[in-house]
Amino acid sequence: MAYLRKGMIPEASAAFLKVTEVSPKFAAAYYQMGVCYERQKEPEKALAAYQEALAIDPSNPDVAYNAGLILFGLGRIDEALPRFEQALTLRPDDPAYLEMAGRCYINKTDFPKAVEYLEKAKAGTVDADRIKFLEDLIATLKAQIKK
Repeated sequence: MAYLRKGMIPEASAAFLKVTEVSPKFAAAYYQMGVCYERQKEPEKALAAYQEALAIDPSNPDVAYNAGLILFGLGRIDEALPRFEQALTLRPDDPAYLEMAGRCYINKTDFPKAVEYLEKAKAGTVDADRIKFLEDLIATLKAQIKK
């Protein structure tokens, strides 16, 4: 963890790999390996590490969310949405999780469902700029729905 905090990503990756070899059922090590791979711009390796973490401990919403973010960034919306929804089953009011699920529904052109998620995200958001962004996005989607 110290390597990761100091930005020493190759050293952190090696240390987490060693932990997984010594303790192969320690989900947190796979999660942190995923974080390292993300920072090294290796999305497929990060996804594999997150998948391993989820297989060991499916109760960590951050793992599901991070995997969803990677999949979303890769344009794999149909794979990303279940990850965000998995995270939401564990933390149903998290504004970031709700927003990303809403963005998936935008990509799927299910605007009513997107609005539903985005309104919940807005209700749980405290950042004024983020609230304004979500309000504008919701208004745009509602206008699309009316067409």
